[in-house]
Amino acid sequence: MKLITAEESKLPQEVIDMYKVLGKTDNGIICGVHRLVFHWTLHIDISDYSWEDKYCFRNFHDAIEALLMWDGISDMPGKWNRHLKTGRRRNLETGEEWIAY
Repeated sequence: MKLITAEESKLPQEVIDMYKVLGKTDNGIICGVHRLVFHWTLHIDISDYSWEDKYCFRNFHDAIEALLMWDGISDMPGKWNRHLKTGRRRNLETGEEWIAY
């Protein structure tokens, strides 16, 4: 994963404005770190109108770390605590993982 500028993303300005940081995988997937009220999310495969997937993180640092480590193919590394698409959740203290939509 490599960090990219807003111009390199070629996304509309109103989409770019939603993200604190943007990145692009070697296979062309654009990802971005977005702030919500109580946590941070990492959106995967961002387009002009939507995103394909998202992971939730407790803080900005954990989201950026995962963004930089992810290869665009395998499961998301790092300290995510919720994966929206699969419903997986993690207790970061115990390592326990379960499914809860």
